[in-house]
Formats: sequence, C-alpha cells, structure tokens
Amino acid sequence: MKPRPKVWFPNAASSLLLAAFFLAACEQGATTTAAPVDPASLCVDSSCGEKTVLLDVPDAENLLFSPDGRLFVSGGLNVYEVSRDGEAYRARPLLDGSDNFTGLALRGDVLYANGFSGRLYAARLDANPSLRPIHELGLSSANGLASGPGGALYAVNGPAALAPKIVRLRLDPADPFRVLEQSDWLRFAPGSSFPNGLQIRGHTLYYSESVPTALGRIRKLEIGRDGQPGTAETVASLGSSLPDDFSLVGDAILAAYFTDGRIGLFGADGTRLAQTGLGSFQSPSQVRLGQPPLFASTDLLVTEKGLLGDNSSRIGNVLSVFRRKAPLP
Repeated sequence: MKPRPKVWFPNAASSLLLAAFFLAACEQGATTTAAPVDPASLCVDSSCGEKTVLLDVPDAENLLFSPDGRLFVSGGLNVYEVSRDGEAYRARPLLDGSDNFTGLALRGDVLYANGFSGRLYAARLDANPSLRPIHELGLSSANGLASGPGGALYAVNGPAALAPKIVRLRLDPADPFRVLEQSDWLRFAPGSSFPNGLQIRGHTLYYSESVPTALGRIRKLEIGRDGQPGTAETVASLGSSLPDDFSLVGDAILAAYFTDGRIGLFGADGTRLAQTGLGSFQSPSQVRLGQPPLFASTDLLVTEKGLLGDNSSRIGNVLSVFRRKAPLP
C-alpha cells in the first residue's frame, strides 16, 4: 500500500464555526465495559508505538467490539464487519444500500447505527448481520450513540445541528427493533456548544464537545434514578484540538484529537498521561482498545476519517492499529 500523505488543518482556535464544519459527520460510540488491561501498560506515544494501516474504510467514523470480539466499523457509505483471513483484514458491508453512518451501539445481540439521513438502523448479530432502518430520528446531525441504563439508547444531535441535544430512545423490551418513545434528554444552547462523542458506563454518561472557552473537552454527568440528567463536569481537556469520539479504559479515557491528528490517554483526574505525535493520524475519529481474537488487548484501533465527505482518496479513509514497536534484536 503506498504511503498516505499527512494533512494539516488550520488551528482550531480560529473559529468554533470550524468545529461545526469539520465535525458535521463525526460520530460516536457504544457502552464501554471494564478495561481488560491496566491503562498504565498501554503505549500511547509515538516514541514507543507505531501505526499500521489495516484496510480501507470510506470516511471511517466509529468502531465497537461485541463481547465475543466481533469488530464493527461505521463509515460514510456503510457499516462493516471486519474479519481476518491470515494476515489480511476484510470488511463486509451490513446494509444493502448506503448511508453516511456515524454512532454505533450494542444492546444484547442487536447492533444499532445512526445514519446522517436521520434514520436509526439495527441488525441482529447472527452469522450474517443485515442492517435495516427501524426509526426516523428527525435529527439533522445524528451522531454519537450509546446504550444506557434500562436498555435505552442515547443519541447526539450535533455538532453541526441548529438544535444541539442528546435524545433518549426507549425501546420495546419485547422487540429491540421497535422504538416506543423518543424524548429530548439534554439540550444545549445553540451556537454555544457543539456536542459530538458519546459513551456510557453504568449510570454515568460521557460526551465530548466544543464551546467558546474550550475547543476540545470531555464531560460527564449522572443519569439519575428518575432518568433525568445530573450536573455536568469536565473530566478531560484536549487543548486547542477539536474532539471526536473517545472510549473508556477503566478510570482512564482514550481520546481522538480530530484536528491535531493525535490520540491521547487521560487519567481519572483529567491529567494527560500520554499522546502520539502531531499529525500521526489523518483526522482520527475514534480510538478503542483491541479485543481478541482479532487483536491483542493492548492494541489501539483507530478510525482515520480524512476529509469529510471524501470516500475514495488516499487521505484517511482507513482503519488503523497503533501498537508497541517490536524490540530491537
């Protein structure tokens, strides 16, 4: 595979309108379980690790693993299941058709996916999953998606939405393909907040966003016993980079710096523990720990989006793995 050129983006501090433009199609994630490894043992630094491109994924956006290690990746044309044949990786599309897919979530044996068309899709994870639309979200910027307490789904409308918010979808307990109710769960002031990524662990919801005073940050709040949102607090700052999706590793956070082209690791107190070099990825949109049998539990899987709306160039459009360099002989 020929080398892919690095792409440098303008300084994020120039404008929050840039945030809305660059992240319009950038999605988010699924409920994150306990870490199989100690975050301190991970290599999230260009001095100890290196990137390997695994396969092409047009406008690569989000990724998640099922409990048994199946890998699913969303992109600008479809959602794919990734498999391995010897040393080669392959991607099989799950939709007979096309949409610009963003957030992915898993509830039981059903995979859910947000489409930028405003549709929610779902597929049962049998031997050959097949996505189909199950609900009209009515969102202009359907993005991050996660499964929460009580089997509900939470979806972000942002960052480019005129009415940014997180909505809650109540599913039929007897039919995971039927949405009983959709409600606005958390609203953001238009023009002052650009929410993006979404993850849930237990009763704690995490989201990434840009605001005038912090171009990249990750916040958390509690989902109350009454189902209502608690008070949000900032848990990590990405400095001058616009954020995209992230994942939870124990009490730590792995984050994708969309405009800086980095991935980083943050401790429970928000301290940045490690990060890769500037421009080491081409507009990374999600980073997540690997999972056997496809990957080692210390591998870091990264979707590299590249240029928004571009599904075919050699700029981004790939799934990559970042892992510790082999020791010198």
